[in-house]
Amino acid sequence: MQSMTVSDKSGGNEVQGPTGFLELGGNVLVVDYGNVYMDGTEVGYLYEDGYLKNPGTESEDMVQWRLIDEVEGCVFRGIDASGIELTLPTSEYGGPTGNLIFNGLKFTVINGRITTEDHRIVGEFDDEGVVHVRDRKTKVARRRLDESNLLSVNFDGVKGNGNKWRHEYYRPLYRKDKPYYENEIIRYFQDYDKLTVLQKKYVVDSLKPWSSSGLLQVVRKSEGNAALGNVKHGAAGVTRVRSGMVDLDAEEFERDIDLFKRFGALAVVSTKYNPYVEVRVNLVVSHEFGHQLQFCLSQATQDRVAELYQARLKRSLKMQPPPPGYEGGSELCRPENLPNRLFISGYAKSSKEEYWAECVAAFSVPESRALLRQMDPGICKIITEVILQSETTFSAVLSEQLLDLQAALRVGGEFGEELVS
Repeated sequence: MQSMTVSDKSGGNEVQGPTGFLELGGNVLVVDYGNVYMDGTEVGYLYEDGYLKNPGTESEDMVQWRLIDEVEGCVFRGIDASGIELTLPTSEYGGPTGNLIFNGLKFTVINGRITTEDHRIVGEFDDEGVVHVRDRKTKVARRRLDESNLLSVNFDGVKGNGNKWRHEYYRPLYRKDKPYYENEIIRYFQDYDKLTVLQKKYVVDSLKPWSSSGLLQVVRKSEGNAALGNVKHGAAGVTRVRSGMVDLDAEEFERDIDLFKRFGALAVVSTKYNPYVEVRVNLVVSHEFGHQLQFCLSQATQDRVAELYQARLKRSLKMQPPPPGYEGGSELCRPENLPNRLFISGYAKSSKEEYWAECVAAFSVPESRALLRQMDPGICKIITEVILQSETTFSAVLSEQLLDLQAALRVGGEFGEELVS
């Protein structure tokens, strides 16, 4: 049995380990959150990455470790700390050992197991460069990543046979100086490099939560990308024959950026029906993305949005009646009634599609997200579910590829609940 000297980064046994049974020397030992018991007596500690440690060594500067792969006949079967099925060793054939950088984050690979500094196992890496990740959200032990959802990979170490090996993978057209979310925004927005610094910041800030969560990539592949044009109104994504492609009017794009710079995400604008005013959301890029996103939702989710819209429309017509002579569809308010309006923007009243797109736009940045959550908690709940529980809100044909991508993004540090906070 070979012992190894490893620096303990876990802070003792504070990190919860796996739970199950450990077969060793003809005995079956109980493992409870990493603590190994024989006949009720604690005899060691097992980490998810496969390291075993004897009890009573926490106070030593350097402790003796044993790797489960090197203990003949030693096998663990059970679950990891998050409840996902786990067997150690993960493969009888072993695998690479070395240092892995995945989407810019540093990991250690131990006999094919991708592990963190605190001994958690987050995936597997084989001698062919194939990556599987453990999906702690949906409790799937091995999600295989292919070219559509694999993030950047840099490995330096040895293969399972001991031969030195360096492996590198980058997505096509990937810019190494930019994170995943920004690379995906660049893919989505045609002629991105022609934008000014201010325009680029506006686009990135309003699309970041959709890109970091993987939704932008999946929606782009399903519906198309975005480009500037001279269409004199918003997005052809609403009017084209189901291509989903977004054409942004260049003048409207520049006007929205100017308003955003001056007033923020929301602005109150005057109308010709004095003294009535209208609220507008100055986020045209994420608004038009919202139309594309709606195409990808399940019918059940779209029905929930329609129900919310109809209920608000009914209340708005009663509480915020339009001014005499007004035949448009927007919600216009007297200035003193603005705090009691039913829609985040006047335009959101015009149809259930515009209601959804305006709410998606407002949700895209923290400033207006906070107000939307206060005004319309129902739509915020749906949008949050679209981001964090995509498997329950997306169309069935897209949900599996989205789950694979989101599992990779969670391991890669891109995607977490802070996106909706």
